[in-house]
Amino acid sequence: MSKNMDERKIQAELGELIKAKRKQKQLTQEELSEIAGITDVYLRDLERGSYTATWVICLKICTVLDIDLSDIRKKYIIPEINETQKHMRKRDNDTTFC
Repeated sequence: MSKNMDERKIQAELGELIKAKRKQKQLTQEELSEIAGITDVYLRDLERGSYTATWVICLKICTVLDIDLSDIRKKYIIPEINETQKHMRKRDNDTTFC
């Protein structure tokens, strides 16, 4: 199953955020990956938006980089869910049953 466009966009933007915060904290990819318990190759893929971190890895990385998960939720997840619900309601309203 392929990821939809919204998921890829979230993945890419989160990767950019991780990279920017890591650089702001003057951490190398090797240092952050060691602290988070992942390989530097995996971190590079996360920063590029090629992969989505597991919940635990995301928590670790966000904690190290002082990224507020509620901000991520508000910016990316809530709008995506709201849009999906809107489309579902529209679909349900457009469907007529005999």
